[in-house]
Formats: sequence, structure tokens, C-alpha cells
Amino acid sequence: MKNDQILLDFTSSAFIGDAGYKNLLECRNTCEQYGFTFGIQLHNSAPIEEIEQVVGFGVPMSAHAPLLSDYAINLAAKNLELSSIELRRNAEIMRRHKMTRAVFHGFMMTDLPVPAFGRGRSYDECMGLIFRPEMSIDGKSRICGNFLDTEEYEMRKERVKQRLEFIRQEFPDLLFCIENDFPAYGSANLFAGDSAASFKHPACLDSCHLWAAAFVYDRDFHHEAQEFLDKCDVKMVHLHASPFTQNTVKTEWGDGHQPLSIPNIMDLPRFVRNCRDAGVKHFVLEIIKATPDDIHAFAKMWNS
Repeated sequence: MKNDQILLDFTSSAFIGDAGYKNLLECRNTCEQYGFTFGIQLHNSAPIEEIEQVVGFGVPMSAHAPLLSDYAINLAAKNLELSSIELRRNAEIMRRHKMTRAVFHGFMMTDLPVPAFGRGRSYDECMGLIFRPEMSIDGKSRICGNFLDTEEYEMRKERVKQRLEFIRQEFPDLLFCIENDFPAYGSANLFAGDSAASFKHPACLDSCHLWAAAFVYDRDFHHEAQEFLDKCDVKMVHLHASPFTQNTVKTEWGDGHQPLSIPNIMDLPRFVRNCRDAGVKHFVLEIIKATPDDIHAFAKMWNS
């Protein structure tokens, strides 16, 4: 696969602030050196000011939905009304700004409305409102327990599958990839074999979400990544590094979103090569403050 076929997006937070535009120019120039196409993915936590600034840059964009929303998308809830509203509103935003690709989380073990985090509301503050002790690893931690073999899980998984079909029919001009989840607060799209493959829907594979899920559920990270690549239609990869290791107890695990060059034991070069060999062409460096150093690191992994 030629490098000029690769779209390398950066999460929008990397280009905000006084030095944001300078970083954008440096990142775009570095992408050009390697033959990658530069783009920006608007993050779901971005305020209107961040979105307007990024739109003004005039570069290719994708979306991490839902944008500017009060509620997250949950296709597993009994009532789909809130999620339908957010999907249609995000489709309008995407078409207005000539975006055709989006990613979202859509499988949570609750019927309650799920507040969207960002714009002054933290992830734990919002997701804590849907916390269910019976879904927790110890009844207290945000980290998920093993509910993957329950009747409720199967029922909600079938809901998600049916509603993803609705999304494909409702928005034929747009790509809405469903992303694998970080294993917290009953987020349930964790593995290909348990859920994602059965959806038969375009997927986004997040490196650190799977890294955490594999550890929490005592599975092999690279095996589970290959399961996604072999059994799912992976159209997008969220690439970032995690500092967490087996020395961290399960209840204290967090997400990644760190630069690719930080010390870690993930073997990201192997992960990137496997994604490359599976034909993935869209990578998002979902790193809060990504720089050209991350492009150099990605290129080294890609060409290894």
C-alpha cells in the first residue's frame, strides 16, 4: 500500500491555542514528507469555538460523534429517540462541513439517558450517572465486570445490531463507524468475537481501549486486535499509547491518549503493521497534544 493512500487524522485538541496553527503547519508538512494525507478529527468533547477554529483551517475533517451534544449515542437503550436526534443532528453538521466519515461509541448497558462529556463536564461525572454496581468488577469501581455471557448483554447486543442497520439505511452518504469501548461504566462493545463481528458494520479499532479491555478480561491484546482485523470491517484506527501495565491493578486502569513514543509495553509497531497488512487506510492519532514526533513514530512503525 502506497503512503499517499493513507489518511492520517489528528484529534482536534492538538491544534487549539496560541501555538495551534503553528503545530498544524508543522504536522501537515511532516505528513507531506512521508506522503500521508493530513486531516483532523473533530473530537466529541470539542466546544463550538474549537470546531469553528478547525473548520477555518480548511483541511480534510472527520468527526468523533456526537458533536456539540447533550447526550451520548446509545443504540442499546430501549428508547432510541435521543440517539436518533443526535445522529440526525450530527449528520447535518457533517454534511454542512463536507465530512463523510464519523466514529461513535454506541453500546452501553443502560436504558438511562447518557450525558455527553466535554464542554465543562468530565467523563467520570457524566458516565457516573449510569453506574450500575452489578456491571462493575467489584461493585464499586467504574471498571467493567464480566457481563458478556448474560441474557441482558445478548438482548442489548441484538438491539445494537438492528439499529446499526438502520443507520446504514438512514445515512447512505455517510460512514458512521462504531468504536470498541474502554471497559468502564457498562460500556460493552469490547471485543470482536463477543459483539463487534456480529454487527456486520464498519468499525473503528481503538488501540488503548482494546489494551485495557484485554487486560481486564485476561485476554491477549494482539490476538484480540487480529480478531477485529480478520472478522470486522475496520475502516478506521484510533492510535495512541497507554502507560498501563500488568503492574497496575485492574480497578485503577485508565485510558491512553499519550504520544506514541512514551515508554509502553504494547508493541505498537506490531499493532500498526497488522493494521497495515489488513488494508486499513485511515488512522487517527487520538493524542491530546500530538506533534510531528508522533508522525515520525507512526511512519517508522508503518514502514517497519
